[in-house]
Amino acid sequence: MPKTKLLLMGSGAVLIVAVVVAAVFRGYGASAVEVRAGVAERRVYEDKVLATGKVETVNPADVVAPYAARLVSLKVKEGDRVAAGQSLGELDLADSEQSLREAEAAYNTARAELDQAYDEAKPERLAEAESALQASRAAAEAARKKLERYKYLLDQGAVSAAEYEEVEAAYSRAQAEEEGAAARLQALREGNTDRIKIQQARLKQAQVALDNARRMVDKGRLPAPIDGVVLQISAEVGSYLQPGAPILTIGNPDALEVVAEVSEQDIGGIAPGQDVDLNWAGAPGKTFKGKVSRVSPAVVRSGARESENVVKVYIEIIQGRQELKPGATVDAVIYRVKPHQTVLVPNEAVVGKGPNRTVFVIEDGRARRRAVTVGYSNELYTEIRSGIEPGKRVILNPKGLKDGQPVRETGGVKK
Repeated sequence: MPKTKLLLMGSGAVLIVAVVVAAVFRGYGASAVEVRAGVAERRVYEDKVLATGKVETVNPADVVAPYAARLVSLKVKEGDRVAAGQSLGELDLADSEQSLREAEAAYNTARAELDQAYDEAKPERLAEAESALQASRAAAEAARKKLERYKYLLDQGAVSAAEYEEVEAAYSRAQAEEEGAAARLQALREGNTDRIKIQQARLKQAQVALDNARRMVDKGRLPAPIDGVVLQISAEVGSYLQPGAPILTIGNPDALEVVAEVSEQDIGGIAPGQDVDLNWAGAPGKTFKGKVSRVSPAVVRSGARESENVVKVYIEIIQGRQELKPGATVDAVIYRVKPHQTVLVPNEAVVGKGPNRTVFVIEDGRARRRAVTVGYSNELYTEIRSGIEPGKRVILNPKGLKDGQPVRETGGVKK
């Protein structure tokens, strides 16, 4: 074949290919959907809440005035270590000690009356009463017979009326003594059980009153409720205290926690076990470690900002107990999610709900659907745990897109 003809045929083939390629690109360009895109980036993700808290002892014990009285003395000072039951001071005990003396006297009286009731219930006392009744009956019978004899003598004129009346009076006395002996015996037989019960109840009441009086005297000596250290003294010696007035506080300085106030808008997601960083002005440059131990179930007014509603979060101090002091104000950083490297995409790129969702990426000018597993998210970004590599361009708001559909980026890339 002539060389000229071959060249013409080759040129024609090239022209045909060029026309086809151009037509294809014109078709792509005509049907491509304009989209905005972002980038899947490997970045540090964290979710933290800032709060202010106060260092407090765990389960502190307050010593308060048990009743109205003057504070006579204090035997301890702040920082002293004390043992449970140790007397920390003393109130004016004059009134309570007088009440104790009266309670002791009432108890002794009730005890004696019960002993007497028991004594009267003894068998020998009953035998004595029976013997007394028999003797009085015999005396009454003898007096009756004598009265009958004197009545006969009076009728015969052998005795005077005055003599008869004297014998008659003696008989009446003998009858009265018999009736009294019978009544005493009956009372012993029927009444001892009831009397003992009554005296037992009275003694029990007297014992309760005595115990209360002793307890009030003991409370007036201000015993320490727990082992610990005197953290704060709130009352002055010589002052008159009302019931419930605080005197001092005892706690264990080695058992500390932070009580932080978190705004109710930020409390979501905070849970026991989360890590906390603590910073105190008294130890500049140092960060102490803690963990959330519990979250209060109630929303309350802030102690520092009365117009704000807060939730109290209790933080166990893991590191720094020896340096942090009760009453110190600290800044707390509560990590709902600890800082970690991960892949993030803009929230607008994620389609669907639940952990398994969809993201469209741009590959060779086309939208490609990718199934992804998501993790944490905030108001801007969503964590991608699997399905997309860092650096991929992701389509924002891909509503209506189909897998493989031609796309063209507009408006730049969202960072």
